Amino acid sequence: MAGERTEAPTPKRLKDARQKGNVAKSEEVVTIGVLFLAITAMKMLGPELWWDMRDLLHEGLGNPTSQELTRESAFQIGKESFARALMALLPLLGLLAAGAVALNLAQTGLLLSGEPLKPKMNRVNPGAGLKRLVSLDGLMRLGKSLFKFITVSLVVYFTLKGQMEEVSALSQYSIGEGGRRLVSLGFDIAFKTVGVLFLMAIADYAWQRRRFIKQLMMTREELKQEMKENDGDPQIKAAIRRRRQQLMNRMIAAVKTADVVVTNPTHFAVALKYDPLTMQAPIVVAKGQDFLAKRIREVAMKNGVPVLEEPPLARALHAAVAIGNPVPANLFHAVAEVLAWVYALRRKQPLARNRFAGAGGNP
Repeated sequence: MAGERTEAPTPKRLKDARQKGNVAKSEEVVTIGVLFLAITAMKMLGPELWWDMRDLLHEGLGNPTSQELTRESAFQIGKESFARALMALLPLLGLLAAGAVALNLAQTGLLLSGEPLKPKMNRVNPGAGLKRLVSLDGLMRLGKSLFKFITVSLVVYFTLKGQMEEVSALSQYSIGEGGRRLVSLGFDIAFKTVGVLFLMAIADYAWQRRRFIKQLMMTREELKQEMKENDGDPQIKAAIRRRRQQLMNRMIAAVKTADVVVTNPTHFAVALKYDPLTMQAPIVVAKGQDFLAKRIREVAMKNGVPVLEEPPLARALHAAVAIGNPVPANLFHAVAEVLAWVYALRRKQPLARNRFAGAGGNP
């Protein structure tokens, strides 16, 4: 059907979307990944963090200061306590921040775009907000929330059910041992819960990726329009090809009127024409490389134009002189010898021809 989005997005369309900050990304991967890091960090750093906080609280409450408690002194004490608490929490906070950045980069790569920060009226439009609530995205968010709730409930239930005897026996242990066993049980529940939720996060990223690609799907008309913009209008390209062909035909026709064709012998060919009455210097009327050089030689030989193998001169002329331009002064002498050989041929003077051939030509 016309207007149906059936074509996969092109690299240009994906690049344009990325520049606008529109990429496939799952917030669940970041949230649950950071939660996993937090639980792991608390298991590893928890005891040390606990003792740091204990020492801070003990020093604050157990060591009364002789300093008069004023507004300024209270502020100073609070400031020092906050600084120590922050230093103790810094490894944990740094790990969580680094994890959040890494999880975002893993999904989107390095992305710098100010487009998402621009204000959009539909974000504050109540009607648009209501549509988002009852849309597929809203249903997906609701489904993920229910899944999280059910997952956490089931994990807690089955974990506690399997360790009910140990939970019932906690009262028999000392406060320290009971607390240690309770913390261990809490970490067990947390790791199991996060493991299941992370599987949901991976599935969510796959769905977000599929939805992102589907949103960028193109109609055939859009694809054709992009091809025109990238490659140019086919009519213009056809006109350029016709123009090139006309120039090529004109150049090949000029070979028929040339005085001589200097070759490499196979890679380059340059056709020269000189009229002492109307030209101050010989002019390059045609030149080409490889296949075109072969075509120039064939046309020249077919029309009786002398063909001379002089590789250094052919390469120099091909590189230095554009079609329709005169030969530069530094090549006058070499071109003059070639023309002298041509005029000798026309006058049927084989001695001049043999003399030039001995100097390096190969007619």
